[in-house]
Amino acid sequence: MSSDEDAHLNPSLLGTKDYWDSLYDLELTNHADNPSDVGTIWFSDADCESRIYQYLTSDELSLPPTTTFLDLGTGNGHLLFSLLEEDDFLADGMVGVDYSQKSVDLARAIAAQTPGAEDVKFLRLDIIAESPELSVFGDRVADEEGFDVVLDKGTFDAISLSDGVVDDGTGRRVYEVYPERVARWVKPGSGILLVTSCNWTEEELVRKVVTQGSGLEFSGRIKYPEFTFGGKKGSAVCTVAFKRPQG
Repeated sequence: MSSDEDAHLNPSLLGTKDYWDSLYDLELTNHADNPSDVGTIWFSDADCESRIYQYLTSDELSLPPTTTFLDLGTGNGHLLFSLLEEDDFLADGMVGVDYSQKSVDLARAIAAQTPGAEDVKFLRLDIIAESPELSVFGDRVADEEGFDVVLDKGTFDAISLSDGVVDDGTGRRVYEVYPERVARWVKPGSGILLVTSCNWTEEELVRKVVTQGSGLEFSGRIKYPEFTFGGKKGSAVCTVAFKRPQG
């Protein structure tokens, strides 16, 4: 991976909707056969979900139970379910979206069997191609300016692996419009976007998200164990917080 700020990732099957439809179709079948099988939990080897929970419940943020969440590319919904385990947040303030209907079906099936998660809402939504108003997400955010916390655990990674180009005459890859499309759902002033990646370094991720048109700014980071390679320090996973300033 080049450090050049204009560098793209090479396209991969993981950047195609067919791949994810096929994966979640299989995981939906497996879950139907064995309800304890919830499918893949991405970045579990980095203890990612636990670290996100610790960050969101730290004194640094001091989020209230009424915090609203939007999980982008929710998959099986596991990140939202993990945030409910300690009763710090309310399920009716959580929405998970994914462009794969099979993902949505799987998350809904798991939610129905997870105590306390029945009120988590899951919707099919292509966050790049579709631009719904906030009201589509539910009553808790319909009259607000956005969500308190927008989560992305690997979705920007997957979008970065797509060879799709935006149909606006600019020739931009779809991941390049991600920041401006996602920013509109982050509540100005107090909201944050929390992006977890294994394909981009922290510095690259900040460059990709803090772009002209997004209005997003770097806000903070989650620490992971570091390793040294070639005289440079790094980590296999990074999670970076971005804020959307008021006005």
